[in-house]
Amino acid sequence: RGVSFIKLVCVSSNMYKLIYFAFTLLVSSYAIKLPPELQEYVDELHKICIAQTGITDADHAAYDIVKNPHDPKLMCYMKCLMIEAKWMNSDGVIQYDFITDTIHPDVKDIIVTAINKCRSIPDGENLCQKASNFNFCLYGADPVNWYLI
Repeated sequence: RGVSFIKLVCVSSNMYKLIYFAFTLLVSSYAIKLPPELQEYVDELHKICIAQTGITDADHAAYDIVKNPHDPKLMCYMKCLMIEAKWMNSDGVIQYDFITDTIHPDVKDIIVTAINKCRSIPDGENLCQKASNFNFCLYGADPVNWYLI
């Protein structure tokens, strides 16, 4: 599938999942071979969020953050990714400390730098817009390493 948006090794399965999500949100230019279980998690996360939001793989592949950063079809997909990965809770609070505390050391500097530039984002009218605003901020903070899982 086309990949365009924000985990690696830690102690538990949930930590693996979170750290991989963080890794995939920001680090497309790194040529790191991911362990199969982490790739499976990202594929499953994508599958869950595609199903929950009703977007298609074609919608996902066509997403263009430069031309249409707040694509209505993708905003709730981004919310799903953030909630499933525990980057945002169900009340819309972005879990900055959780994100930075669980990042793999190899990518921590890149992700923490971007995240720190995105600590004050507009809430938007709903959680989908908030997730989209956060996504767009991450892109602005590091357009070279950003892509949508």
